[in-house]
Parts: sequence; structure tokens; C-alpha cells
Amino acid sequence: MARADLLKQLFKAFRDSDRDSFMEVAHFIVDEERKKHHVILANELRRILDNHVVPTQSRMMDRFHPPPMDHDKRSPLLEIRNPDRFLHDLIIDSTNDDLILSVIREFRQWDVLESNGLRPNHKLLFCGPPGCGKTVTAEAIATELGLPMVYVRFDSVVSSLLGETASNLRRVFDYIGQDTWVVLFDEFDAIGRSRDDVTEHGEIKRVVSSFLQMLDNFDGRSLIIAATNFEQSLDPALWRRFDEVVRFERPTVHQIEKLMQARLRYIANRRVSIKKYASQLEGSTFADVERICLAVLKICALDGKKRFSVNDLATAIRKHKVRRRAMSRSNSGAMPKVDSA
Repeated sequence: MARADLLKQLFKAFRDSDRDSFMEVAHFIVDEERKKHHVILANELRRILDNHVVPTQSRMMDRFHPPPMDHDKRSPLLEIRNPDRFLHDLIIDSTNDDLILSVIREFRQWDVLESNGLRPNHKLLFCGPPGCGKTVTAEAIATELGLPMVYVRFDSVVSSLLGETASNLRRVFDYIGQDTWVVLFDEFDAIGRSRDDVTEHGEIKRVVSSFLQMLDNFDGRSLIIAATNFEQSLDPALWRRFDEVVRFERPTVHQIEKLMQARLRYIANRRVSIKKYASQLEGSTFADVERICLAVLKICALDGKKRFSVNDLATAIRKHKVRRRAMSRSNSGAMPKVDSA
């Protein structure tokens, strides 16, 4: 159908408040753009039509092929998610922010780069301590690009059967090659451990070699992100396969303050110095701060209050420190030490 006719139908449907006709034409345009391999545009248009409403899992699965399964456990090897986080919702240092925006720009202009014999940076390694923003940043990138996110489930991928882990990885790569996604290999060290480690058995070494080959041979138009809390355990050859390496650190006191202000802005109390409490949380992770703010929000919701108090914030921080001490003892000192309240 000619583009002029499509636009006429679209405007006519809008004029007549005919939502069904409007959506029918709009979805036709999306499908046409996808057929032209304008995948990014098609996905962004689809997200606009969906009005950023997160589809249910059943609705999402209707749009895509069924995910591959582990033959032994009969469990899905991946999850398809439609995240709704945005980069402006996160606290990211300027260096990482510039790098991530550059990756997003290159990915959106894939065709331009390809027409000049170039390819965008589309293989990223996220590393750093747990709770410092790796997963949520991957989700935000997916949202900014208007793409669904494939979350690779390593609890299903790693198999006790000889050779089955590599086969599962092959099924994952075959699947993601069928469409355009942001693919997150979380807890990547589960399959990427160094082949020089004498404590590892031959199967893991074969898995690493297989993954390297699959990553090298992958020619799909997806953004692949591998995230790990233990980058020191990764095989050296893996580092060279990624276009960019993004290091996530624990937040500074200033970043903690900014995050608390953002999360508590709707119940803000000008009489309470968030800066004072942020300094008490030095050494915490972003996830720790998020949990504390969530606790304050719950307290206010249950008490029917529109503004949080000093006591609310102090109570949430005290509970968090009790939790950290319990975790520290359970992990034999593996967690950072926490000052007493």
C-alpha cells in the first residue's frame, strides 16, 4: 500500500476517533518498517503504540517464538522481558554515561555505519561489585532502544550433562539471531571462568571455547551485554571479544544523596537533611540505597503520611544495617563491615 494512502487512513481514523482502524493501520506501518529491516524504528513505534505498558508474559510470548528449552530439565533457557527503566532514572557517573550514550547512538545508526563498511559497538562487558547498577543499566538501554530484553538464565543453561551446556548456549545464540534484542548474560562468570584455572574441569574449558566461537560468529543485529561480579575470574580471551568494558563502582556519598532525593522526591521533607543520612551510608551499593528508600515509602504509605520524617529514615537505615550485619556473619565476613547504628 502506498505510503500516502496509509497516512490518509491514519489521519482519518484519528479524526473519526476510530481507535480500531487507527491501530490496524499503525501496526501495518510497523510491520512494513520491520520488513524493510528498519528494526529499531519498528520497535520504537511499537513501544509508542503500547504506551510503555509492560505486557504480560503471555502477551509477550505470543509476539515471539517460544524460547529454547534445556532438554534435561525442560526449563526455558531465557526470559523475554520488556523493561521500563530509563537512563535518567539511574545515577551513572559521567564517564559511563558518555560511553553508554555512544553505544546507543551507534546502535540506532547501525545502517549508516554499515553502509560505510563499519559496525557499531554491540558487545559490552559490565563488571563490578554486586548491586551497583549492571542489570538495571542493561534494562535502561533496552528501554531507550525500544527493544525487548533477553535475559539468559544460567541456572538453566548450565547442565550437569556432559556437553549439554555448550548445546544450550548454541540454542540461545540460534534464538537471538532470529530478531533484534538487548541480550543480557547475567552472572557471566558462571560460564566464562578462566581456562587456566587448575580447579576447573574440562567441561567448563570446552564451554568457554564454544562461547568464544559463538560470539565471534554471531552476526545478528542485537546488543549483547555480559555482566559479572567476578571479572577477575574471567578467561583472558573473553575480554578481547567485547567492544567496550564498563566498570560499575560503589556510589559516592554525593551519588547516594542524589539517588535518595530522586526516590523520595514525592514524599520529600525539606526539614530533613538527606545529605546527613547519605554520609552514613558511605560504602553501600545502589541496591542498598534503593532498598532503604523503598522501606521509607512503605512506612509512609502504611501510616498514610505525605511526608517522611527523620524517624522514618532512621528506622529504614537501622533495619538495613541489621540486615547487613546478619549477611556479614552468614558469609563469614565476605560482606563489607557495617558501623553500628
